[in-house]
Amino acid sequence: METLISPATGYVADGRPVAQMERSQSLDVLRGVALLGILLITIQGFGLTEASIQQLVRNPHGGNYWLLTLVHVLFENKMRALFSMLFGAGILLFLSRNRTGSGMAAPELLIRRQLWLIVFGLINAWGLLWHYDILFHYGIVGIFLFPFKRLSSRALLLCAVVAGLMYSGKVYWKFTEQKQAYEKFQQVTALEKKDKKVKLTDEQKDDKSAWEGMVKGSQYDRKKDKADVLAMRSDYATVWNHQVPRIKRMQAPFFYQIGLWDIVSMMLLGMALFKWGFFLNQLATKDYALLAIGGLLIGQVMACFSLPSYEMAVVDFTRYVSGNSIPISDFLMPFERAFSAIGWASLVLLLYRFGTARWFWKAVSSVGQMAFTNYLMQTVLCTLFFYGYGLGYYGDLKLYQLYFVVAEVWLIQIVFSVVWLTYFRFGPLEWLWRSLTYGEWQLMRLQPEPQPSATTSILA
Repeated sequence: METLISPATGYVADGRPVAQMERSQSLDVLRGVALLGILLITIQGFGLTEASIQQLVRNPHGGNYWLLTLVHVLFENKMRALFSMLFGAGILLFLSRNRTGSGMAAPELLIRRQLWLIVFGLINAWGLLWHYDILFHYGIVGIFLFPFKRLSSRALLLCAVVAGLMYSGKVYWKFTEQKQAYEKFQQVTALEKKDKKVKLTDEQKDDKSAWEGMVKGSQYDRKKDKADVLAMRSDYATVWNHQVPRIKRMQAPFFYQIGLWDIVSMMLLGMALFKWGFFLNQLATKDYALLAIGGLLIGQVMACFSLPSYEMAVVDFTRYVSGNSIPISDFLMPFERAFSAIGWASLVLLLYRFGTARWFWKAVSSVGQMAFTNYLMQTVLCTLFFYGYGLGYYGDLKLYQLYFVVAEVWLIQIVFSVVWLTYFRFGPLEWLWRSLTYGEWQLMRLQPEPQPSATTSILA
């Protein structure tokens, strides 16, 4: 018989406090899977230029293209979606615990925690030079979402759907602007064909150059690609200057225009699933089986349906804009990744529930318990391996070779996490984050007798 735990109070149904193993190991397992899975996608950004990745799509043959397609369909955005959902669940878990001994209310502590996460995100982006950092975004969104804890599961689910639709609406808005730019360009070129001596107005010149700039930006530029590789293989100052525009674009325009709704949608969905007991392994086995089959089936069908649109945008931008009424791949993404993430999570929880290979789940759980440390460790290891102030392998490996690096990083993180947690209560950065949040140094080493209040990292 499964133990029923109230996500709202943190107590077992009969009123007993929840044991740490009962309460969070399934969360740690899922967090570990999501964290390790994220590297399957981010390794491409660490080791190759975006242009070189797109060249594989423009030349759809060979093992590297099929590997890229497989990773894209199965994991692109899905693991990050699960990570965001778990972070949303972590907000509720943090707020549900009794923290009166700290002298501050749980909401106040949560805001302090999120502000420090923003600082760590800035360090990850501007210091470690990872332009796809998500900690900064998570820190901001988490501050605004904690009042949603009062909503019911259904209300949270409805809010998640609305946020997903907002994302789809924003990408559709951007697509209509691109179509308008193309139509204006056509009008100008039609005028030029009709009268080759016609003198264009400044507005017409701007309309023409605007579309030509979009098309040029979507095409492969060998010289620019080589210059990107050369810059990334240089010293720290050169890499920093080269990364600054990317970091600014990701942390400001992209986030506030589009990315915000993606993160909000997934976190709200995670909060709803947490209240239903999904992440705490409380559903019936048949329910997890149905969610695994249904989620992966619907998500992967949507991914395969969206793939031609995604590839067309890379191969022929003009045809993509002129031949489509909606940007299918971007439009469906919030729902594709939500179904897929739920499916993957359900499959993991099913396998975990079977109880086989306990050593494996213990190792994955350790990675998840130190998710904050391991997330930043991935940045450190990969930037030192690929960037010029490290070993300088940026742009030097084939796509399939990147996944040998992934396997090595996974091995390092699994071994390090298991060994570290043999002696310590928290990961090193979890300990620092917690100490900064509470304003006092936290007990680090494991005591001879486990403390009832011992907690794991709640980074999701």
